[in-house]
Amino acid sequence: MASDTTPPLDESICRVSDSMVASGVLASRDYRASLPSTNSAALEWLSDQRGDSSANATLASQTPRLVIAETQTAGRGRRGRSWLTQDDGLAFSLVLANCHPLLSIAVGVAIAEAIEHVAGPAHCGLKWPNDVWMSGTKVAGTLIERVDLPLAANGYPQTMAVIGIGLNVGSSPRLDEAPATSVCEATRKWVSRSEVLTELVPAVIECANLCDSNPQELLQSFRKRCVLTGEGVRCHVDGEIVQGRCEGIDDSGELQVWTDTGMQLCRSGEVSRVRRV
Repeated sequence: MASDTTPPLDESICRVSDSMVASGVLASRDYRASLPSTNSAALEWLSDQRGDSSANATLASQTPRLVIAETQTAGRGRRGRSWLTQDDGLAFSLVLANCHPLLSIAVGVAIAEAIEHVAGPAHCGLKWPNDVWMSGTKVAGTLIERVDLPLAANGYPQTMAVIGIGLNVGSSPRLDEAPATSVCEATRKWVSRSEVLTELVPAVIECANLCDSNPQELLQSFRKRCVLTGEGVRCHVDGEIVQGRCEGIDDSGELQVWTDTGMQLCRSGEVSRVRRV
């Protein structure tokens, strides 16, 4: 008989997530030993609300919602990439109402601030649009997916965001094509997953709210951590490859690249560093 390799639930994660529900930080949580992808599970939950006459009430009473797993068997990153989560890392998704254009900026700032608070003194850099760096390498990544639900109650769509976060806490995967680090490796301090989760979930929710209430605070926080500012970069703008000097982000959260033909704005996609000549 094959042995059961499903990992047990972490009691400290249970306590932290239950406490956040009890205190009102979260409205609901779904904690599993194993999931193919926390984002996919969150999207499936949202899909179940389509056409439900009580969906408005359900979404209001159940969000913010945390979906978290001990292991992901098919974690997803941006542009179809996979995300490998160590057994001492965090892989979770938050379901929030609304999907603001600055949400990616907000989530990056939240991750950086949470790590710096729990593992300080430490400094995190932010690589536009959605990577968090420590010691010059990636420590966390995000995948934000927008869902427009056609709710049956009033006929108007409800915009939701599923925010997937993968964070290396204790150790990092050894990948030839993409070097990585972890919070503990970068700071040489022991930090538990539950400590990081306790700081990170409220930080994401708070920073998401700042998208409307105080976007300049978010933008300034991102700008002071932007690792691309002043660097030579290459990106795609309107289907064409653009190369130039990164001038940081504008007030819309778009990456500004100074080229031979003037300023270009990169709105989405991959950005890579290049050697300036």
